[in-house]
Amino acid sequence: MLLAKRLVSSRQGVWYKLCRFRLAYIMILPATIGMLLVHFIPMLWGVYISFRDYNKFTIRKAPWEVKFVALDHYIRAIKHLDKGFLQSLQVTLSFTIISIVMCVVLGLGAALIANRSFRGRTIFRGLMLIPYILPGVVYLTTLRFMFTHDGIINKILVNWLGLVKEPIFWLVGKNTFWTIVIGNVWGRWPLFFITFLAALQTIPRELYEAAAMDGASIWQRFRYITLPYLRSVGVIVIMLNTLWSFNQFLVPFIMLGGGYSVVPEPATLLSVEILRESFNNLNFGYGAAEAVLMTLVSLIFVIVYLRRTRPQAVEEMGKQEEAKSLRWQISTWVIGGMLGLLLVIVLGKSLLKISAVLAGVILIFALIWAALRLAERLAVRVFFYCGLIFYLTLVLFPLYWLVSSSLKIESEIRETTLVPRILAWQNYIQVWRDVPLARYFINSALISGCAMILAVSIATLAGYALSRFRFPGREFFSISILSTQMFPGILFLLPYFLIFTMLQRTALFTEVLGGFKFIGEHVYWGNILLMIITYTAFVMPFAVWVVRGFMDSIPTDLEEAARVDGCSHFQAFLRIVLPLALPGIATIAILAFMKGWNEVLFSSVLTNPLTRTVALGIQDFRTQQTVKWNLTMAAGVLISAPVTVFFTTLQRYMVSGLTAGAVKG
Repeated sequence: MLLAKRLVSSRQGVWYKLCRFRLAYIMILPATIGMLLVHFIPMLWGVYISFRDYNKFTIRKAPWEVKFVALDHYIRAIKHLDKGFLQSLQVTLSFTIISIVMCVVLGLGAALIANRSFRGRTIFRGLMLIPYILPGVVYLTTLRFMFTHDGIINKILVNWLGLVKEPIFWLVGKNTFWTIVIGNVWGRWPLFFITFLAALQTIPRELYEAAAMDGASIWQRFRYITLPYLRSVGVIVIMLNTLWSFNQFLVPFIMLGGGYSVVPEPATLLSVEILRESFNNLNFGYGAAEAVLMTLVSLIFVIVYLRRTRPQAVEEMGKQEEAKSLRWQISTWVIGGMLGLLLVIVLGKSLLKISAVLAGVILIFALIWAALRLAERLAVRVFFYCGLIFYLTLVLFPLYWLVSSSLKIESEIRETTLVPRILAWQNYIQVWRDVPLARYFINSALISGCAMILAVSIATLAGYALSRFRFPGREFFSISILSTQMFPGILFLLPYFLIFTMLQRTALFTEVLGGFKFIGEHVYWGNILLMIITYTAFVMPFAVWVVRGFMDSIPTDLEEAARVDGCSHFQAFLRIVLPLALPGIATIAILAFMKGWNEVLFSSVLTNPLTRTVALGIQDFRTQQTVKWNLTMAAGVLISAPVTVFFTTLQRYMVSGLTAGAVKG
């Protein structure tokens, strides 16, 4: 009898919670369904395929009909230490570490300059965001043009500065590693700049004034005041960008010829190796195993990031517990030491590259320290103006080269002239004739626009539910949302391709839906729908997380007043919260549209000639012998225009939205 009463009361409790938080569950339902269908099921599918001998001979079979090979693929990936997976892992880790070190130095230097009061500071801050605004395919294609054998970089090094005697082969051979590092750093350091600048502006000026009165030098103020304030936010941005760089695919794909099959070994990142194994060799099972191993390595960064972003109360409790537990401290040091030793073993000869970069950074800081010791005021002024010139050149020269090259004729392209003698405006007309650029624009606008609307709508509902309701399962849902954006996209690409290929062969699609297809040579609407689903899936988790932060920054007093006046929760959301959250929603809209407009990984495999996007279409201005660089640059300017206009139009909302997020943080 007592047991029956407990069962009834527990059921009533569950039913009460479901009824009480029914609005929250309804709001998170679209995001939950999206994560389940386009994240977790494909992820499990990819793991399942990794245990099967899935290749070009068995692709038409259902996965459960294919031979089970257990851990053979994983053993093969780890066993071949001198090639394949582990060689790509070595390249990827060294690429990631060097990129992050350079991004931190560049971002911190620009933030220190922008934090000073000088005429034109607002313009300088805006110009530093240009690498972030430009589509990735555009600035990477521009950098590729600059690094060609007879490009402007070699001309500067050989003819103008005389630093080398012969042109350097940047796009072939061993130097390709440094080429992709430069491309990755140029596009990512503005994120460090924005983050460090926001953190610098939160440091009370009284601390610097008090330190100066006590006789502290500029270097001491930087070391004991600035760096400690930047540490917490710096760790977070470093971990996020470490994860993004580790999963990088776009840089080698664009900068080294426009395809994963032509990337040289020194620049073969893990994502490139997986694509090459899966879609060149058609060894899907082994490619899936490599993707799973790549994900396991990524989980290390995910765990560290989640640990650094814990709520403050939980973090303080955790610190108290850790301080009491000597066993925890010892185990942490042991695990960290083992991971460090494993990292050294995997890196091997790449440690020389990393050591050289770290030595260069240490040398720069040593020179700065020595100069400040000798003549502090003079050194500060010299470093300030030299820094201004360096950063303006770093940002504006590639932009100038993009625009000026788009107005050159072919003979001037071959001569690498600095200024076009004749403004060839006809290039902007010819690009529409040589390739179906209009179709590419329509495809990109359709896919990016629909994905943006879907992602923002779903994220707004889910973000409000996470911000305002403490429903059962809330923390699990939050962690699930955050973790999905941490997994490498390559983990989902292969399952997407196989799942949708298998679906369109089922009776539902062949008979009931009249042969509806997602993937194929002449498929249009089905392929467009597939790309919209894909883009929405990978924008949504980030959008939910950011919208939640904006919702948290909106006071609840207005909603409570509306509830007193008779409004329901949903009415208060529509009439009160939604208008106040427009800056945050506009921010997410910009980021979602830019992400879809720049996407290359999924579109390079899942699209066909009819559904190609502008991110791929910019690579079409080539022949078997050469690339029409003037037309390619003209297409790059045209591709950048919609994103620039979209960003400029909603910039004031984005700035206020980011400010709200910063205040909340």
